[in-house]
Amino acid sequence: MTRLSLLGSLIFLLTACGRDPSAHSYLFLGHCYQWIGSGDRIDPRVAALPLENYDQIWLGGDACAKTTLQPATLAYLDSLFRFSRGDVHWAWGNHDVLYGNEDRLMATTGRPDYYAQWVDGFLLVVLNTNLFQWPNSRPDSAFCERMEGQYHMLESLADTVSAASHVVVLHHYCLLTNELTGGRYDLDTVFNYYKPFFKVRCLPDDATFEKAVYPLLKKIRNRGIEVVLVGGDLGQRAKSFEFQTSDGIWFLGSGINNSVDPARAPAYVTNFGPDQVLEFRYEPKRRVLSWKFLLLGE
Repeated sequence: MTRLSLLGSLIFLLTACGRDPSAHSYLFLGHCYQWIGSGDRIDPRVAALPLENYDQIWLGGDACAKTTLQPATLAYLDSLFRFSRGDVHWAWGNHDVLYGNEDRLMATTGRPDYYAQWVDGFLLVVLNTNLFQWPNSRPDSAFCERMEGQYHMLESLADTVSAASHVVVLHHYCLLTNELTGGRYDLDTVFNYYKPFFKVRCLPDDATFEKAVYPLLKKIRNRGIEVVLVGGDLGQRAKSFEFQTSDGIWFLGSGINNSVDPARAPAYVTNFGPDQVLEFRYEPKRRVLSWKFLLLGE
């Protein structure tokens, strides 16, 4: 055996020994609708991805531009993602509920609009950020009950979660604020929509994410559990985002938008760089979650 082939064999053996055969992989896709057309299709590059190579698919919202307008659109998405297998988690975006019909979403996915579920040793939390409201809004009692239900789910998790290595939160709208970044970012240049004053509860009026929910996440982190939030409302102004607050909480995001015609793109679309997706890997034995950004189609 030559010296070169011996070295190659050694590298292979060392790499193989370092692998965790029980590791799981997850793919996160944000804002993946196709701009051109009738609003009932996802970006064809996403549709062509080998989704079966992943243990789970995480959707960050805005799957189609008019997701619930026609039942056939959800049937099309079901043919791609096969929701009945139970390995797809979807944080609804504004385009997903633009035409109402949330019952169609729940019937197709078999899941409610927000929930928490154990996954391979960590806790996955799916939020419905469409429940967040402007400070001066006055939703009806039924809507307020839904807002309170989501908040109390998070409050309960903060009080009880203990065995998880991580808490991973999937969401659509931007949750991080400029203040929580210490002024290092203007998040209006990152997420498609930055609305830091959203109410997460009907009362009090100042119950924003930063004041009401972030302290709950800090409580979890202070227990030694890693907290990772992943947002999907990106692509128009930034393709990827990664930031860890001074409290040790991670905020990630990736988005897809390049099916838009640059010659006809609205002024708020400012980034035509390569679209990106997020790939996660979890090793149960080591209790390690890692991630990397990939160019769409890589």
